[in-house]
Amino acid sequence: MKKSLALVAALLVVSVCSAQSLDEIANKYYAANGIENLEKAQTITMQGTISQMGMELPITIMVKKPNKVKVLQEYSGMEIIVLFDGEKGYMVNPLTGSTDPVEIPGDQLSSVQEYNVFRDSFMEAFKAGRVTLDGEEDVEGKPAFKLTLTSEAGTATTLFIDKESFLTVKTAQTVSQMGQEMLVESYVREHKEINGAKFGTVIAQFVNGSELGGMTFEKIEIDAPIDDSVFKL
Repeated sequence: MKKSLALVAALLVVSVCSAQSLDEIANKYYAANGIENLEKAQTITMQGTISQMGMELPITIMVKKPNKVKVLQEYSGMEIIVLFDGEKGYMVNPLTGSTDPVEIPGDQLSSVQEYNVFRDSFMEAFKAGRVTLDGEEDVEGKPAFKLTLTSEAGTATTLFIDKESFLTVKTAQTVSQMGQEMLVESYVREHKEINGAKFGTVIAQFVNGSELGGMTFEKIEIDAPIDDSVFKL
């Protein structure tokens, strides 16, 4: 009986320590990323390029609280638009042979909200009790905390937070496409501070271990005026 009680006590101690460690990581992450400053902002505009198949494609992301999002991508002189106006999502894709807006189905709107940089997936999952601390792992030669975030839909993402800076250095997720599972990894290699908030500005993307491209953001503006009409087609 004494051994059983001692085991239970030990397990409780481990559980409390893990919870405290996760709390500490979340608090330091919140401070290091300047999320308090980001929470005070109303709009964000990001301009940069996407690297794909040897091409550099311009991209602009505009976000306005609480949830309006517009993404503009240029390809061969054509403009691809993805947006959420606060109620519905739409896409205009000339590559399909039409410039007419097409409504995005409700079950796919979460993919549009992934561009909403006001939403921090780690803090949202942490507050909802959907984060586990899985130890530590080196990312490109530097130690990082390894955490698992589970979305409301049950999708798991592995997040790596640098132990020194408490900034995100890598995310990894297994996705299914055309019946095949693929490991998609994103390495955040540079951060920039804008108005007291930190943003990942150079991101390299890998699929099944092979680098396929990435994103670089050269210009980020906080609280530049964005009229609601921008989010209408």
